[in-house]
Amino acid sequence: MFDKLFGSKKPAGPKPPPATKPKRVNIDRRFTIIAETGQGSMSKVYKALDKEAGRTVCLKVQDLAKATDAAARAAKEGRPSEGEIGLKIVHPNVVRTYEWGLTSKGAQVVIMEFVEGVSLQFIRQSKPLDLDAKVDLLIQAAEGMAAIHAAGFIHHDFGAKNAIVNLNDRVKIIDFGLAVPNTPAFRKPGNRTGTMQYMAPELLKREAIDERIDIFSYGVTAFEFLAGKLPYDAPSPKAMMLQRINTDPMDLAQVAPHLPAELCAVIRKSLIRRKEDRWPAMTQVVEALRALPGAGR
Repeated sequence: MFDKLFGSKKPAGPKPPPATKPKRVNIDRRFTIIAETGQGSMSKVYKALDKEAGRTVCLKVQDLAKATDAAARAAKEGRPSEGEIGLKIVHPNVVRTYEWGLTSKGAQVVIMEFVEGVSLQFIRQSKPLDLDAKVDLLIQAAEGMAAIHAAGFIHHDFGAKNAIVNLNDRVKIIDFGLAVPNTPAFRKPGNRTGTMQYMAPELLKREAIDERIDIFSYGVTAFEFLAGKLPYDAPSPKAMMLQRINTDPMDLAQVAPHLPAELCAVIRKSLIRRKEDRWPAMTQVVEALRALPGAGR
């Protein structure tokens, strides 16, 4: 199913535009639900036929009762909705958001490109790939993250489950449910949301953040994809959190000595605990990976 893949300065990013008024979406009239494909804490995801647009889409519908408080908090903070954020990011390595709105009952709905494929996590566990193919996937994921940052946002929840590889071996970054504008209001200390295994130390410590939390999460994802394990070996989430804060991660070169030293160096710099010593921008990660021997597509 997966063919062999063919193979600066820190960007400021534009200021996100003001929130737009949501459109009302009649789900029952407009869509034919084909299958439920996922369920989160506050939403359900469906594969559906959009009869109005004449295409198969991914439909993400929030649970109204659970999402009401979250929506109120987001409005108070001035945080754009998941759909608004998605509309501002158009890149081949980011899932395309077509539209967003509210159902007749007032629940938020996001209409997106349907990606037929599997996650990096699934590929790591069940699909053997050669090193060039793995590096190509990592380059694509880095390019998608760079596009998110260039649009002025922090993903805030990147990990192997949020990078989908479609049937044409194209990486698509998904899920902007925790994404925030890269502005002072959202970089301030205090917010510790995300998936713990991929969180940067400064996020765990509730310090001020910026797009470098995504760079750390990317480093964890790349380490896991290449080595088959996380760069931490703590037995519990609490122990992992303390380990992340107090000790350096494992060295990829020691865990997977067969990997090229140059590749290990790129990932190592993504995982530095002190954010000031990390890669300052995802564009630099892309450049470093593309400079590796055999990495060109």
